[in-house]
Amino acid sequence: MSLFFHFKEKFQGNAVRLPEGEFTVVRGEAVALHGDTEWLEPFHECYVDPSFVEVSVANRFISLQSDGLYTRLTPRKHLRLWASMYGCKPEEVDILRACGLTDVADRRIKRLTAMQKRRLHYARALIMPADVYLFDQPIIGADRETKQVFQGVLKRLQKRYVVLTSTSLEEAVQYGKPYRLHERGLSSQTEEVATDSPLKLEKISAKVDDKFILFDPLEIDFVESKGGHTFIHVNQEVFVSALPLKELESRLVPYGFYRSHRAFVVNLQRVREVIVWSKNSYSLRLDDRKKSEVPLSKGNYATLRDMLKM
Repeated sequence: MSLFFHFKEKFQGNAVRLPEGEFTVVRGEAVALHGDTEWLEPFHECYVDPSFVEVSVANRFISLQSDGLYTRLTPRKHLRLWASMYGCKPEEVDILRACGLTDVADRRIKRLTAMQKRRLHYARALIMPADVYLFDQPIIGADRETKQVFQGVLKRLQKRYVVLTSTSLEEAVQYGKPYRLHERGLSSQTEEVATDSPLKLEKISAKVDDKFILFDPLEIDFVESKGGHTFIHVNQEVFVSALPLKELESRLVPYGFYRSHRAFVVNLQRVREVIVWSKNSYSLRLDDRKKSEVPLSKGNYATLRDMLKM
């Protein structure tokens, strides 16, 4: 059985806050939406608003990074508080054990570590009776134990519908069927393919675990060759490609990429500034959040000037 999500376009003034999109979730297979915070936050707002998200379910669980806890309570008392709120009688000992909180069950929350507090938020999902569950950034910066606990929580929710949202593409790929949420809507971010499948011209692949992530060329900021490996830089994340830089260059040039240096191929649509440090030293500054700089060789600087009519 599957659950169909359709969210409508949402505006703030004349600007689009959330583009229209749709996806389907099946029980036991989470869907992960990957994107910038500016798109994920409006989706969270719409998730709980029936006028924007058309899903035929009554109860929706949501866990956000901004959620708080009553720090004077203990994990055990917090579980009882949630149970009272949701009108249920959970297996308290079992949930504490599942979330790795048995040893601190009677310790005040203000004395817990950040990871223990995060696992306590996971516990709420095992208490609240819901049809669909949304977790935002569930394992960003998490330690190994917390990641294992979250995997256990997902297994317990296999008979429910689960949606994850994350700014990390790697996290999205690891924990669900990933989609990219951007200004044009939703696009499928990956598909499982055999390792000997030919690369499509309009897609650039990078492997994470047992899956290939398929990037639209214009998603890529730049490609770098270093230490015998090729790295694809996308939205401040780095992915390893099995292809050499020269082959990637030939595939990307038709999409506006340029070989700025022997070890770099850059998306010219991402370039904000051409910096002249000295007569023989140049670089390109990108318009990403990090204001990344990519080296530009002297010979390629002259060619780029002609291309851009500088």
